[in-house]
Amino acid sequence: MLTLFKTRTLPWLSLSACLAAASFSGCGDDDTDGATPTPSTPSAGRSGSSSSAGGRGGSSSNNTAGRSGGAGSASGDCDASKKEVEVKADISEDTTWECGTYLLQKLVYVTGDSTLTIKPGVLVLGDTDTAGQITGLIVTSGSKLDAVGTKSQPIVFTSGNPEGARAPGDWGGLVLLGKATVNTGTCVGGSGDRCDGGHFESNVEGLDPTDPKARYGGTDDAYSCGHLEYVRIEFAGYQLSMDNELNGLTLGACGAGTKLSYLQVHRGSDDGIEFFGGTAGLDHVVLSAESDDALDWDLGWRGKGQFVVIHQAPNDGDKGIEADNLGTNETASPRSKPELYNFTLIGNPNKVAMLLREGTQGILRNFIVQGFATAIDIAAATAEPGDSWPADFAIESSVFHDNKAVGDPDSDKDDDLGFHEDDAIRDGARKNVFDVNPELGDTSITQPDYKPGSSAVGDKATPPTGYANAKYAGALDPAGDDWTAGWTSFPTN
Repeated sequence: MLTLFKTRTLPWLSLSACLAAASFSGCGDDDTDGATPTPSTPSAGRSGSSSSAGGRGGSSSNNTAGRSGGAGSASGDCDASKKEVEVKADISEDTTWECGTYLLQKLVYVTGDSTLTIKPGVLVLGDTDTAGQITGLIVTSGSKLDAVGTKSQPIVFTSGNPEGARAPGDWGGLVLLGKATVNTGTCVGGSGDRCDGGHFESNVEGLDPTDPKARYGGTDDAYSCGHLEYVRIEFAGYQLSMDNELNGLTLGACGAGTKLSYLQVHRGSDDGIEFFGGTAGLDHVVLSAESDDALDWDLGWRGKGQFVVIHQAPNDGDKGIEADNLGTNETASPRSKPELYNFTLIGNPNKVAMLLREGTQGILRNFIVQGFATAIDIAAATAEPGDSWPADFAIESSVFHDNKAVGDPDSDKDDDLGFHEDDAIRDGARKNVFDVNPELGDTSITQPDYKPGSSAVGDKATPPTGYANAKYAGALDPAGDDWTAGWTSFPTN
């Protein structure tokens, strides 16, 4: 049988970490029996110290402490520092990663219509000591990822470097590929520019364009790429060439059966999350301190989203949202048209909050947009934005605060076929507000508090069936619990 894993206990627990854990249990023998587990259930080997601090990829604050960065749980929950499992080959059958630390030593593909299940509290590290080889996890079309953590035991994907030495781009990131519809690529089973009678398939950015494992696309808009819940992705992303990058989380043709809830992507070197077509939705998501855009979509994405925080660093990153349909054919079908409610965007004061271009449509309601140079820039070369506004393309019932401009202020730049976004957004029928401070608790990128004050409540839109009935602006209820507390983390390095 092909050896997929090598199990060992962690050799890198420091004395200080050991002493820090002494109140939980003493520092024990770290020897291991060296057993090689089967692909389905990696064995734990002999337990070593039960310390919840220290470790090659960082302390257990990465996967147990949440925001506070504390020492983790002594309740018997997963202590990922007890063992390390080296992952050095692709996964081609149903596999479960039990409690522990899993060290990706290459681009690991999940293939063969198999499911990788990751248990709560697991720590997944992208090894950086690989002689220049990119590391990451790619779930191919037909296979699935079931990574469901808990608030107290999130699943964390992060850099293999120690805390203090981590940086955006240390490892490649997470990629999910599916069989939903996209609007460009290779025509399969059809003919003509629109692939009549067939469907498009494409190869995902950041991977070898000739590798069949990188393909995505199909006809099943209900397709599931899996289930991610209480998951953090840190210091990921990798640029192979210009406009050819891996993001923190990349989704190609994932369908509505995909569940993405309680996710954080932090300090990625490219975009936080990018959707290439498909219909996957998302909720309760934090995208923080990305080096490029926080949320990106194109190729006909039609997902639903609610309760999303986009927080760009004050001196880094690019746009909060960069949205496209298809540059070479702005009205290509299926056409990008997400429906998004209850977003909070906090910005870099020199950047644009939302660049909506190349034929994208979308219904965006109950947003808070604060601290950008420009809140909205709409661009088009052939698809007139006014033909879609406001029935299929609108920004409504939102709060704009402390932005230098709302619409693009460059009157000499005609990149929108004469559409005046500032006038459109300020139209009273759109019910947007421009003179109210939403009173966010703290916009620090290291210790944020995203709860708004009561001023965010008002004449806001009622989300349709299938969404939570959140008739307030922003991602957090001013009168409710902070859903980001206890599992998110905002390390600098």
